[in-house]
Order: sequence, then structure tokens, then C-alpha cells
Amino acid sequence: MDYKEMAEDVSRKMLLCINDTSGWKEVKKGKLITVSMRPSTDYPGNIYRVEATIEQRPEKVFPFLYLQEYRTKWDKSLQSYKLIDTIDEDTAVYHSITHSYGLGLVPPRDFVYILHVKKYNDLLTTNSVSVDHPKCPVCRSYIRGQTYPSSYACYPSPENPEHCKIVGIVQVDLGGMLLPSVVQSVMPTSLMNLITDCRAGIKKLT
Repeated sequence: MDYKEMAEDVSRKMLLCINDTSGWKEVKKGKLITVSMRPSTDYPGNIYRVEATIEQRPEKVFPFLYLQEYRTKWDKSLQSYKLIDTIDEDTAVYHSITHSYGLGLVPPRDFVYILHVKKYNDLLTTNSVSVDHPKCPVCRSYIRGQTYPSSYACYPSPENPEHCKIVGIVQVDLGGMLLPSVVQSVMPTSLMNLITDCRAGIKKLT
């Protein structure tokens, strides 16, 4: 499997998706956070878009979104987040295990995915998609979820370049026998919580 080629393909696709603001339906809104969704073209589910502002510069926020040394300290949705293979300086394979979602409606899942960092001038992005990896075979203790092409992007806020605008594009198949209504209920709240926890983590750790 050519991880580097896969990473570049996902990055190109996600850049187009980040810039595509058409067809999104707002499903949840909070303080400087908006979650929208539309049907995915990658799997029979929805793709979610979270947009938020964090009162820190993008280059300070960006490492908190994916580096193990930071993510494990603030992301309350994860019980484990580990780098399992480094492909090159911008590409690695990660294994994450979630806590349960939605007051136990969704039991813990695990995900194995490649994550590629791509920078376009002021736009900083992570781009990810599920992969198989010999170090992380399917485990009976967790339901294996699938990450379809997803991304987080950071760039200077147009209103204040000292602040960071985040755009997250997330599409995951949680696996198991979940009703679509359960997923549609859980995902927007999970994304809102992710941004809230990220803000709190950056404030505490910087």
C-alpha cells in the first residue's frame, strides 16, 4: 500500500471540500461554532462540517489538532491516541480509541488512519483516511470504525488575523448496527465538544 500517494490524493480532495461551501445544512450552533452536514459521496452517510474561531494564532492552534503530545491532554472523547508508524515528516499512521458517545448510545470505537499534514501558504491542514496496518489488527474489544476522507484546516480569521478560523470536514462510519438517527444526533454534539475541549486545552497548556 502506497501511503504517501494515498495521503496526497486525500489532501487534494479535501482542499476542494474545504473551499466548497455549497449544499450544507446547519444542524447545530454554539458560541463561535457552527456544525453543518450534507450527504456524503464517499459512503452511505453524511459528511459534517464544523466551523469555529479560536482566539489564538493558527500556528499555535494547529499542532493541538493532531500531535500526540497535545491531543492526549485535551481531547476528552479519546481514551487512547497513538502514533504507530511514521511514513515521512508530514505523514503518519495513528490509532485512536474513543470513549462511548451519546450517554452510552454508541459504545467505544477504534480507528486506524493515515494523517498527512499539508500547508498552503496561510492554510494549515491535516488530511486523513482509514487504512489497514499490521500493527493494529481488528480487536474484539472495540468496534472498528472507518474514517472516510476528512480534514481539519486552520487559517487566520478574516476579522482578526491574530485569531484562528478552524474548518473541520469529518465523515466517519461508526460501524455496528446504529440507526442513522442515532448517528445524526451524536455527531454534531461530538464536534461541538471537540472544539470546546480544544479551546480549553490550548488555554490551559499555553
